[in-house]
Amino acid sequence: TKYKLTKRMAAYIPPHRRKAKQEEDGFCKETEDRARGTNSRWLPDEKAPKKYSHKMKKASGQDVRNESSRYISAYETRRDDRFKIQAEEESEANKQYAKLLEFSRYRREELGLRRISDEKQTKKRQSAPRAFGTNDHGRGMLPDEELEGYKRIDEEGMVNVCLTKRESSEPKACIYFCDRFRRYKFFCQEPGLQLLDALVKINNKLLEVNAKMFSIDPRQAAQERAEGYALYEEKPNLRRRGSEIGTWSDHEYGLPGFQWMYLRLKSFQRFCESWALLERCKIAHIFDSFLTNFSRLGVISLGGGPGYELLAFDWFLRFCRVGNTVAWLQHEEATALTQQQCIQDIRFASLDLQPSWERYLSILGYDFAQFDIHHPDALDQILNIYSDDRPLICFLSNILCYCTDESTADLFQKLLTCGRVHAIIANERGAVQGMVAMLQHRGIVVAKLLDQQNAGRDDRQLLFLPPGASPDLPNIPLPDDFSPIFPNQPYEEKKLVGKNQTKN
Repeated sequence: TKYKLTKRMAAYIPPHRRKAKQEEDGFCKETEDRARGTNSRWLPDEKAPKKYSHKMKKASGQDVRNESSRYISAYETRRDDRFKIQAEEESEANKQYAKLLEFSRYRREELGLRRISDEKQTKKRQSAPRAFGTNDHGRGMLPDEELEGYKRIDEEGMVNVCLTKRESSEPKACIYFCDRFRRYKFFCQEPGLQLLDALVKINNKLLEVNAKMFSIDPRQAAQERAEGYALYEEKPNLRRRGSEIGTWSDHEYGLPGFQWMYLRLKSFQRFCESWALLERCKIAHIFDSFLTNFSRLGVISLGGGPGYELLAFDWFLRFCRVGNTVAWLQHEEATALTQQQCIQDIRFASLDLQPSWERYLSILGYDFAQFDIHHPDALDQILNIYSDDRPLICFLSNILCYCTDESTADLFQKLLTCGRVHAIIANERGAVQGMVAMLQHRGIVVAKLLDQQNAGRDDRQLLFLPPGASPDLPNIPLPDDFSPIFPNQPYEEKKLVGKNQTKN
């Protein structure tokens, strides 16, 4: 131990000597850039984070901050010519996205750097993929790498269709990903493939709207995209410990570069996990009354962002209405889907703090209202989103990390006891949700929709019901003979291992 400590102390370089040491070793980015006479301007400068202004031109959609107010990547790494993008390529967002992915992989694999950690923050439990999913995921795929025997249907290769003749029951008709490095494979059959294909078409329209928010100067637009990528990867708001809690701040959510990343990646995760949640609710007979009588239903997504949860809910109701098929997707182009999104007697609304999401909701045909869950009038804002007294279902998707507090628990209790909200369904990332005990203490019925026996407590998909409802739901967890549209959403492979060991 003494030898290891001495060796570690000998390797320590005091802060005031680090830049000089880098120059001696040839690892100083500024020295390299001066020698080459170049500047790797397509990536954010790698200096300490700076404070930035929240001032933006009203309703313009354009980011008008100056250079000193932008978020600066906190990584300190060596620049490399292979990660540069030429000036004439700055207007090509897909090429820049591929370069940014390559640079992230280089930092992780060659330099051993991920997002900057907070020494005071200790992780109590593994992330969901490691806690419940597979560890055998490999290093992922390169941006231009193809899956053998499959063809990508989108430019990033997130959705891939099998090239061989497929049977309707073929479990690998489609391989898709929900992470940017394409490490975690998900499989689905033909119905899931058709839904994902339609989702890609819808998402292309949302990305077209997003493209209009960037600066008309190609170089400036490239910097805005690079900033958005850095924010998405490094999640600086987790380290600020300021007044805004959560993965990203409201200001960061509103940046065009960040939304460029969010739309590309969160679309698949949010849509598929929401669909899986709705399947569990249906098989537990939660939606029986709505599936037989569709009159005047309102679906409200709290903190719903651009509306992928609403899109999943909308399409799921269509799926159920026509006999559990996706045949209606084969006869409609993406334009028709966006123009005729809402079923006549069902209304969908996203309530979110960030007002710039509204431009995407309007493309989908859904309603939007700016909403703060901590506002004293939050209850009235939810109940008055529609002027009639239609029954409501509230959808929570990854927002409890922002609002697990007594005031929010009181809000949910009031919603579920007012007579209009028939259920609150929740899809979250963390395995342990503090809101569960807080609502149970208030008499709210909490049903956990995922298996709790084979890998420990799992609160990622929840159902909150009014007092007096039965917490024991049929077919929960899902029976072995059930065939979901999107298997393994969210990650549950390790539970299958535990179940098989129990049987043996």
